[in-house]
Amino acid sequence: MIPRWWMAVAAVLSLLAAVSLLYWSGRRDGAAVEQRKTAAAKAEAAVSALETEGARATVRRVDVIVRQTAAATQSAARATQEALKAEDAHAPLDPHRADRLRAHDRELCLAAPELAGCAAD
Repeated sequence: MIPRWWMAVAAVLSLLAAVSLLYWSGRRDGAAVEQRKTAAAKAEAAVSALETEGARATVRRVDVIVRQTAAATQSAARATQEALKAEDAHAPLDPHRADRLRAHDRELCLAAPELAGCAAD
């Protein structure tokens, strides 16, 4: 009887060892899978953070450009109004100055033919 009893105990212990081995193996494998998922999620979060910072930087740059453009437009409008109100605004332009201005216009058109006012050749 004793050998059967020992065999039963050995069988129960073997069964417990197998179940325990399967349990811990599953936990280890599950942890490995979760670690990969966590690493992928962290990498995705880092990429998203970089994209968000890039978008914010772009918005800041666009804001600066818009402000500069608005300031330049206001400055040009003010200078135009002042030039129209100047005492010599309606005086004829000196011919030599007109020739110099035309020469500068030609140079600009040669440098950048897509500018408005440049004749297409």
